[in-house]
Amino acid sequence: MKQSKTMITEDKDTRIALNNLARHQTIYNLYRDILIDMTVCEIEGWDKLEYLKLLKDVIKHFEKKENKSNDT
Repeated sequence: MKQSKTMITEDKDTRIALNNLARHQTIYNLYRDILIDMTVCEIEGWDKLEYLKLLKDVIKHFEKKENKSNDT
């Protein structure tokens, strides 16, 4: 029997683990980005929370969108 190159993605637990790893990497990168933004804002005397508020608005957009699709 010939093995598939995509065999690793055929196992559900493996797909879940890979997805979780990707999420954690994204969160880590976002964390670093936020720290850099806050440092620049502190140096320049700008509002350090502006970017965080923007990110929260983006997340709320997806939450509302998901809630609407669950209601139907």
